[in-house]
Amino acid sequence: MNNNYHKIAIFFDWINQWGGAEKVLLNILKIYPQADLYTLNYQPKKITWLPPSTPVFSTLTDSFPNKIFPLFSPIYDLLAESFDFSNYDLVISTTSTIGHCLLTKPNTKFICYYHNVNRRLYPTSNIFLKLYQKIDQVYSYRPDLILCNSKTVQSRINNYLHQKAKIIYPGINIDFFKPIATPTNDYFLCVSRLVKHKNIDQVIKVFNHLPYKLIIVGTGREEQNLKRMVTGNNIFFTGQASNPELLTYYQNCIALIHPQIEDFGLTSLEAQACGRGVIALNQGGALETVTPQTGILYSINQLQSAIESYLSHPSNPVDCRQQALNFSDKKFMLDFKKTINSI
Repeated sequence: MNNNYHKIAIFFDWINQWGGAEKVLLNILKIYPQADLYTLNYQPKKITWLPPSTPVFSTLTDSFPNKIFPLFSPIYDLLAESFDFSNYDLVISTTSTIGHCLLTKPNTKFICYYHNVNRRLYPTSNIFLKLYQKIDQVYSYRPDLILCNSKTVQSRINNYLHQKAKIIYPGINIDFFKPIATPTNDYFLCVSRLVKHKNIDQVIKVFNHLPYKLIIVGTGREEQNLKRMVTGNNIFFTGQASNPELLTYYQNCIALIHPQIEDFGLTSLEAQACGRGVIALNQGGALETVTPQTGILYSINQLQSAIESYLSHPSNPVDCRQQALNFSDKKFMLDFKKTINSI
């Protein structure tokens, strides 16, 4: 670590769930274990993944609604501005919404790592939020350096915020996610938070008419609605899986079904690290992680034909593993640390 940075703060929008952005946060905390962690909403009763020794400073309480309301954007921004970072040499924000709004002193280096721009502001048809975009764009000039996780997000930052961003790809633990010699290969797999924009409903509609087994790993607001959509006995919900359970699901699946438009998406890489192919919607981060050798990219409404095509020509486990090795968490941490130290 650069010895010029004696006191470091890390900002993360909301610490109240588990997903890809949270995995990246843990990697950044490994780089800077002495850092203080700031967030708008910390709900420790829902969090088991955060190291208990991490100092956490938050503005909102456990009782604050978990759902993020679009029209509250100005309030969230003001709350983010209320944090005092005047005693820090380095502030790192890892964000999908409001992390670029932080106020820092001129002698404090402010780095913003985007997982996405605020999807509640961009794009939007709400007249008030369209006006507020102008203010949000001004906030985007506050960081000294802008980083992001993919070409997809880089393009959004350019289009919506009119800023340039350097890509540092997130990574996965390739020492943990690894193949086994004789997988069972008797089910397809979905791993996702169960919310609307993840498109799990589209997968269920297809598998309702297929003879193949589907296992869905994850929880979320749409869980009960999705369960009610199931018409047969071939679709199973596991709820939230532990890391060892998730590893087993990956290692033994036929392929991962990836129907969502991800900003980057770590699940496709975790599956490939386990030697399993991916059947992914041909949009978003999957375009950067899934190759013709490691899976199939399908167009909207073409999932069923993509599944049949994959069964005819499954991916080679060696190719899948090799692709995942390009995206290790060690590589991410090394690239991230080098970039920070370079400024």
